[in-house]
Order: sequence, then structure tokens, then C-alpha cells
Amino acid sequence: MNKLLIMIFWMLAFSCKAPVSSLYQGKISLVSAEKTDWFGGRPGVKGTVYTIRLKLKNNKDLFTVKSLRAEGNTINFTQTNSGNMITVKGNLQSTHELENFGDPPSKSSSENPKLNPKDNWIEYTTKDSKKAYKITIPKFVSVEPVGELIPQRQ
Repeated sequence: MNKLLIMIFWMLAFSCKAPVSSLYQGKISLVSAEKTDWFGGRPGVKGTVYTIRLKLKNNKDLFTVKSLRAEGNTINFTQTNSGNMITVKGNLQSTHELENFGDPPSKSSSENPKLNPKDNWIEYTTKDSKKAYKITIPKFVSVEPVGELIPQRQ
């Protein structure tokens, strides 16, 4: 697993020339951006879990993610800080209503995601400023699911 993360880091490092605003250039770096497709629970229900890892140069900097956009969709997310590493994890669920399968899923088909692989970014603020900044994510790397395929509600 560590070799995969190192490889992803270098691929992303060479593919993104200036993903961070000039104010925070050099203070934060994108380590990895992964997506894992999942399915299950009910027929026709599937989704994608997006996991972004960031590294702060100084772990005393306060960094708060305000929004996450992945493949053209605004994603609900959680942020976990551990030392100078920040993990942002979000889930995008889609439903495909299939005929002859009892009750339809609780979400309407209008909530099916639209995909735009070039529309990826994180918006954040820092302790020194209320101004929002963006980090562009060049691409999400697909990874195989490990453990449970259906995200747990929190």
C-alpha cells in the first residue's frame, strides 16, 4: 500500500504545476487523490468515495476545508487532521431505479451525479485569513475497495 501511495504522490507532483494559491504555495501539498467505487445495500444503489490527503509544512497552521468538488459534483465530506496530514473523505451516492425491484431507492433519480473529470478542487480557509482559497486536484486515481463497500453513516 505504501508503494502505491508513493507512486501516486509522484504522479500527482509532476502533473500539477501550481495547485495551490500563491499565498499558501509551499506550505501545503497534495499527497494523493483517490476514488473508490462501491455498490450494494439495495439494487441499483452505488457510489464513489473520494479520499484526498494533504500535507502541511507546519502542523501549527490551522487549515479548514470549506467545500469539496469532485468530478463536477459538490460532495459532503469529513476532515481529519493528524499531525501535519489532513484527510478529506467524501461520498457521492447515485441511484439507478430499476423496474421490478420492489420499493424504489429513497433518493430521487435527479440526484444521480454528473461527471466532469476536470472539475476537481478543495476550497479552504486558514487561521490567518477568512478569504477562501482553492487547491485544484488534477485527477482522481481509482483504487480497489478494501473492507466494507458501503460507507457507514455517521
